[in-house]
Amino acid sequence: MAMTKKARGEYRKTSRRREEILDAALEVFSRVGYLNASVTEIARSVNLTLPGLSHHYPSKAALFSAVLERRDLQAQEILSGRRGVDVLLGLIAIAQRDQADRRATRLFAIIAAEATDSGHPMHTYFRERYAMVLKDITRTLDEAAKAGHLKPGVDPAETARRYVALSDGLQIQALYDDDASEVTSLLSYLQEIVTVDLHVED
Repeated sequence: MAMTKKARGEYRKTSRRREEILDAALEVFSRVGYLNASVTEIARSVNLTLPGLSHHYPSKAALFSAVLERRDLQAQEILSGRRGVDVLLGLIAIAQRDQADRRATRLFAIIAAEATDSGHPMHTYFRERYAMVLKDITRTLDEAAKAGHLKPGVDPAETARRYVALSDGLQIQALYDDDASEVTSLLSYLQEIVTVDLHVED
């Protein structure tokens, strides 16, 4: 059965409302972290009661997961269809996105540190996320090596770990320096390990 105009309108309204909630949640989580975040404050900032917010997201964990999922889906869209060296350019595009929104950078810096505690609600998420990112970048570098685009002696697994460490470190530094650009440093690092010129769009 086709969706009625009223149903489509309600869906769009609900979708917009959820986006507003996620924007508000990102603001709060990026400022105080997960453990100190108040769902009441998030609800109040979008003129909702706690039951009203729970209608969209039943728990703080579900709300936080939705914030992360939205960012991850954006990253997946950037990387979609890319292979080998082109994936590396996609990683730079993601870094450009993050550099333009310091809230997301603060969010990951705060929560990733909090979640090192095995009892933290997001511990498993971040552990699995780091494992997935390392695996994906290692595979990307393997593909680049097979295509002859990786310099001799570059180990894909070790290089992937160094890239992630460099990216995380540069993002934290940038939080203390508004003029710092992690994109420039990441691009410079990648250029040192590949045999082709990496051209990044502004």
